[in-house]
Amino acid sequence: MIPYDRLDTGQLREPARLLPVESAYDVAVVGGGPAGVGAAITAARQGARTLLVEQWSCLGGLTTLGLVAIPLDFVSGVGKEMFDALEALDALQWRNSDPEKHKLVLDRMVRGAGVEILLHTTVCEAIVAAGALRGVVIENIGGRQAILADRVVDCSGDGAVAAFAGCAFARGRDGDGMNQGVSTEFRLGGVNFAAYKAWVGSDPKWLRTIQLALQRGDLPYEVDNHLNWLTRIPGRPQGEGMDEVSICLAHSRRCDTLSARDLTRIALEGREQVDFLWKFIKKYIPGFERCWLIDTGPLLGVRDSRRILGDYVITARDIAALRKQDDVITVSHHGYDVHNPDGVGNIKWAEMEVDGETRYVICNGGGWGTTLMPPNGAPLTDYRGRGQGEAQFDAGGFYDIPYRCLVPRDVENLLVAGRCLSADFLAQSGCRLIMACLDMGQAAGTAAALSLRQQVTPRRLPVGDLQRTLVAQGMYLGQDKHAIPALAAMPAGAPAAEYTSIGQHLQRQ
Repeated sequence: MIPYDRLDTGQLREPARLLPVESAYDVAVVGGGPAGVGAAITAARQGARTLLVEQWSCLGGLTTLGLVAIPLDFVSGVGKEMFDALEALDALQWRNSDPEKHKLVLDRMVRGAGVEILLHTTVCEAIVAAGALRGVVIENIGGRQAILADRVVDCSGDGAVAAFAGCAFARGRDGDGMNQGVSTEFRLGGVNFAAYKAWVGSDPKWLRTIQLALQRGDLPYEVDNHLNWLTRIPGRPQGEGMDEVSICLAHSRRCDTLSARDLTRIALEGREQVDFLWKFIKKYIPGFERCWLIDTGPLLGVRDSRRILGDYVITARDIAALRKQDDVITVSHHGYDVHNPDGVGNIKWAEMEVDGETRYVICNGGGWGTTLMPPNGAPLTDYRGRGQGEAQFDAGGFYDIPYRCLVPRDVENLLVAGRCLSADFLAQSGCRLIMACLDMGQAAGTAAALSLRQQVTPRRLPVGDLQRTLVAQGMYLGQDKHAIPALAAMPAGAPAAEYTSIGQHLQRQ
C-alpha cells in the first residue's frame, strides 16, 4: 500500500518512488498493430535488439482483434511477406483475410525476425532527458516499470508515447475536434454468399433496404445509410450456404476517441447496434436467411485520435494532387474517406479553393461514391475543378507519404507510424489503411535502426540511405513512376506495385 496525501483541490499527490528498469533495448516499438509489426520486424532485421510492446493478447490490431479483414492499399516489402504467409495458410482470398489465422502469421513473422514481444502491457509514460526520448514506463501484472531504449517507434495509433513526451498534436475535425465515426465490426456465419451476390449486383440496394426497414420499424434508428463493406472470410466452406462474412455497418457518432468514458459508451452502443443490425440483415438481405451472429470485434474501429505534428504535415491538397515527395517512404492510392463524425454517410471530398473558387474535390473515381454530398447540392469536381463527365483521374495514381511525417517536431530519438502520422484531418482519412500503416512502420523501424548504426538522430538520418535500404527490402516507393533524387534510376528487379482499390475488391469477391 502506498499512502497518498489528499489535497484541498480534490487531487491526490502521488508519492515519488524509484521504478525498476525491466530491460533495455536498442529499439522499443509501442503498439502491435500493422505499423508496429512492420517497425519491429525491420528494426530487428537491421541488427537492432528490438522489443515490441502490445496491450492486448495478440498482434495485428484492427486486422485481427478489430475484424477488419480487408488489408487494402499497396503491397510490397514486409506486406508481401505477410500476404504470402496468409495464402500458405488458406487465410487470404482476393483482399479478404482470416483474422484468427492472421494472429498466428504475425506471431511467426515477428518472432522469426528475432523480436522480443511483451503482451498484456500498457505504456503509461515517456522517459525524456535533454529533449530526447530514452525509453518508456510500462504497467502490467508485474507493476510499474521502466524500459530503456535508444530509439522508440510509436505505433500506438493514438500517438500515446509522443503525447506523453510532450509532442504537439492535432486531433479531430477542424473547428470542433470531433473524431470520425467509430465502428464495431461483426461476423455472421451461415451465409449463402452466391445468393447475396446475385441480389446485390452493382445497384445501391442496401441504401433502399435500410430505408424500407426504417419505415417498417425494423430498425430503431438510422445507424448508417449504406453498407460500408462486407468481406467473405477465406478458408470456410464456400458455395454450400455456409459462408462467413465480416461486416462494417455499426457506427457510433460524435466520438471523443481520447476519452475512456466515451470509448466505453461507444463499445456498449456498438454491441446494441449489432444486435438489431444482424437481425435486420437476416430478415431483409437475400442469402442471410439462415445466418447467425458469431462475434463482435473486441477492438473498436477507431479511425483517428491524435495526429502528431511532424516536420511535414501531409494535407488534403497533397492527396488530391497526387503530390510526389523527395523523401517518400511509402505510397497510397486511397482517397478521402471520412466516416461522418456527427451523422450518417461517408465523406469522400474536401472543400478547397480551385482557381479562386470554392470547390468540393475528390481524389479519384471512388469519390463519386460519397454518401454525404456537399452543402447546398454543390457538385463534386476533380483537382482541376472539372465535374462529373469531364473529370480526369490518373488511373492507378498514387500520392507519396514523406519520411518527415514520421518525425515529431519536438523530441529526438522518436518516430511515429500508422494513423497517428503528421497529417491534417482529411489527409489522414486517406492514408490510414492497413497496408499503408504497415509500410510506414517498416520505414520507421528501418530508420530507427539505421540512425543507431550511423550514430545520428532519426531526424538527421540521410533519407537516401533509408530509401535505398527500403527498396532493397522490396518496398515500393513509386520509383518506376517518378524521379526520386536518392534513386537516380529504378534498380533492376525493383518490385512493381500490387494493390486493389475498394471498388476492385468488391468486384472480385
